[in-house]
Amino acid sequence: MIFKRFVNLLVFLFLLGAGLLTFFLILSGGRESGTLKNFYWLQADTNGQLANCSSRAPAKPFSPRDNFGNSVNLPSSFRNNRDTYYYLSRVGWAMLLISLFFIVLALVPGFLATFLPFKAVPVLYCVLSWLAFFFIILAACLYTGCYVKARKTFRNSGRSARLGPKNFAFIWTSVFLMLVNAIWSTIFSATHKAHSTYSDHDMY
Repeated sequence: MIFKRFVNLLVFLFLLGAGLLTFFLILSGGRESGTLKNFYWLQADTNGQLANCSSRAPAKPFSPRDNFGNSVNLPSSFRNNRDTYYYLSRVGWAMLLISLFFIVLALVPGFLATFLPFKAVPVLYCVLSWLAFFFIILAACLYTGCYVKARKTFRNSGRSARLGPKNFAFIWTSVFLMLVNAIWSTIFSATHKAHSTYSDHDMY
């Protein structure tokens, strides 16, 4: 029992770590100075004049055609497949937000499951952990597909481009942490026994 509690608290730290990393991913690109400037998904030689920019606005999807206009200097993939990049990044952003939501929800039952004898608590913890894992891996796949494809497009046009190492390290680390959390929460829930307030010898 002591071993299970120790492992559960350790995996709970994994849950906290995944939440912190996911929060940083959501903040990435929010500022052009300070620490946040080092967090980005893609860095590329655009060699163009930006359009439709504003100082304060919600996070925008990745869409070079919208950012730079339908210029002939823009790689053809961005002009002809605008919706592909737009929706991969937009849906990926939504999945990232939803995963953070479920991670936050899982924190309370994840902590209480170590100490409370009720069967429902670890079951809830398990369900929320798997939901968080599902959405974080979906976000990771969508973001990776979007920006790897964009990097290839830039390079095929003779322009330098590279993925943001911190962002991709963070998102795939979050996937790993949530996978461990989901698997352990399943084991913990399956082996958790609720304690009755009556002894086996009570007879009426």
